[in-house]
Amino acid sequence: MGKDRIPQNWPSSMPYLSQPSFAPHITRTQKDALRIRSPDLTAIIPSNLPRGPCSLVKIIPIAEPSHPAHGQAGLFAARHLEPGTLILPYYGLVHSSLPPHSIAHDKSDYDLWLNREVGVAVDAEKAGNEARFINDYRGVGERPNAEFRQCWDARSGQQCMGVYVLPAGKKNTPAKVGAGAGGIAKGGEILVSYGKGFWSKRREEQDAANRA
Repeated sequence: MGKDRIPQNWPSSMPYLSQPSFAPHITRTQKDALRIRSPDLTAIIPSNLPRGPCSLVKIIPIAEPSHPAHGQAGLFAARHLEPGTLILPYYGLVHSSLPPHSIAHDKSDYDLWLNREVGVAVDAEKAGNEARFINDYRGVGERPNAEFRQCWDARSGQQCMGVYVLPAGKKNTPAKVGAGAGGIAKGGEILVSYGKGFWSKRREEQDAANRA
């Protein structure tokens, strides 16, 4: 892939994905399950969405010392993003979340459930797209301004994870992180909630490390 197809500030040592990558151990049953669109899967990645770098976002290094991700990077809106709209898909390695294959992803901060019923998740730790740089809102804003949603990718005909601006009914973060009257303002950091389970697991790991 040429440099013009890699976002600015993308790590040179990490593969950039314009579509999901599948682990060799994924079974036919799991693949077939991902190709089924259930009636409640209403969020859609449209068939005309271009692959490759997303023009709606920018990867920007975090220079503010008080930011929890100081010294790393975050994902910011390149223009105003309307409430409830798709920002971009979340790409990574689609893998089995069942033992023994789940062991390799247990400590990843980039692993999301894709289909719990058949035990499939997507991990962007070692390869992915811009969505892997989205930070948790804690320590940055009062609440998130975006969310992960399981959705249907009309381009490939399979289930996918996407990042959406919070709908208008869910209050956005204050001006501190660039939220306007609705949606996410240009220049605002895109923030989600990693969830209580994520932080509980990280605390357990830290406690175990301290006891070692």
